[in-house]
Amino acid sequence: MQVQGRSERFVSLQAPAIPLDDRSGPAGPSTALRARVYMTRGKLDREIADGRLCESSAQLALRSRQLVSPRERRQLARDLRGAVAYVDRMDSRPTISAVVIDRGAVRSARQAIVRLAERLEGWAPVSPRGVALVSVLLTDGLSPLFNANSEQSAIEAIWEIDDALEVSAFDPVIG
Repeated sequence: MQVQGRSERFVSLQAPAIPLDDRSGPAGPSTALRARVYMTRGKLDREIADGRLCESSAQLALRSRQLVSPRERRQLARDLRGAVAYVDRMDSRPTISAVVIDRGAVRSARQAIVRLAERLEGWAPVSPRGVALVSVLLTDGLSPLFNANSEQSAIEAIWEIDDALEVSAFDPVIG
């Protein structure tokens, strides 16, 4: 069955929006909540990436909604492509930079990084945890994109992210 261009599978996954806090109204979350989320988004992303339930607090619920938004997904896709472009540029000239990307890791995972960016830009639903893992991959200095001694290779990290991006019928759909 098709409903406005979407298959029945996606319609069945829709759930009511998670309440963001007691003061949220038709206009959305309060300014104070948005400010708290903005100031702590890195910490919230790490909590979501670690598997903390998105509906366990108003801050996590709002950040989860932000993570799966098209705007955030496009920005993370641009950042992934930017890492690949940076390595491509730096391979052709001497390196003098404050950015310490593990060029070998990015080169070896180049195709997987580009595919991940394409997936983020797509229309298929994604889980907040998967998107949070992308954010952590791009911002954590200990991630395999920056640390040659990371516990995971860049390819392994992207495989984990790819698996985590899958939305199951048991996941709450945010937004």
